[in-house]
Amino acid sequence: MITENNIDNLYRITSNLSFKDYTDQLNAHKKQNKGRVRTDFSYSLSSETLEALEMYKTACKQDITTDQEEEIKTYLLKIRFAYPQLWEQTNGNYGQWKRVKSA
Repeated sequence: MITENNIDNLYRITSNLSFKDYTDQLNAHKKQNKGRVRTDFSYSLSSETLEALEMYKTACKQDITTDQEEEIKTYLLKIRFAYPQLWEQTNGNYGQWKRVKSA
């Protein structure tokens, strides 16, 4: 069974990775358009972020198979050892999400 804590961790990981994708693309856009009027820019999510998002979606489902559960737990262990900084909430929307989720 996937616990609430693991779902929260997946949310934090997805949030941090997507914020990182955004800031990387914003910095690249600023470098490319120095001196020009700032325009809107588009960005895409990295494959790592999409993988985390897929894990989060799966964990939020009510009925998941044991294979999916093991896949999620393996992913969380991999992230915990490879990227421990992703477990910390670096952008401020987690508190807002937690309040809305519990209401």
